[in-house]
Amino acid sequence: MATNIDAEKIERELQKRLSNRMDSVRELVKSRQKVADARDALSVAEDEDVRRYQAALAAGWTADELRSAGLSEPEKKLRVRKRAVRRTTPTPESPEQTEQPQHHV
Repeated sequence: MATNIDAEKIERELQKRLSNRMDSVRELVKSRQKVADARDALSVAEDEDVRRYQAALAAGWTADELRSAGLSEPEKKLRVRKRAVRRTTPTPESPEQTEQPQHHV
């Protein structure tokens, strides 16, 4: 007796699995975008804070006076350098590795 393989049923099941997997990636992308947007907003807020702090100093307030009022200096932004691609120079092969086995005739 021949075994019947229902190709359409298999395809529907695999399509359902693929759809679920794609949904999880779509949600991950949304989450990553929220994180990127929040980082951008934080950067803008930090820049504004620095400008306002400098304006307070320019208006005659001292750093000590601001600190005593609970307004410490703005934190320094960490300058993050992108890492350069590490290029490794190939190590020269030892003579044992480069020699081909010799066959005696």
